[in-house]
Amino acid sequence: MDEAMRDLVRQTGDGQLTVGAALSATAALRDAADRKLFDLVGFARDAGASWAAIGDALGVTTQAAHQRFGRKTPAKAGKSAS
Repeated sequence: MDEAMRDLVRQTGDGQLTVGAALSATAALRDAADRKLFDLVGFARDAGASWAAIGDALGVTTQAAHQRFGRKTPAKAGKSAS
């Protein structure tokens, strides 16, 4: 991921990080963090952690944790069901 961010900076030509590149890099970081959260929640569930414990650790309700992480793979950001 760090290399991808460096590539974004190089693409500007003068080493300056443009707003568009910064937004793209931030979105990539967010997506990577979401994937890691899904992985970690999956590991926690496999180890026997309850949805209540996971919700507590994430600062959300049991229901919110289950709704967000109960499916097997993270939903694509920006996609809507139509």
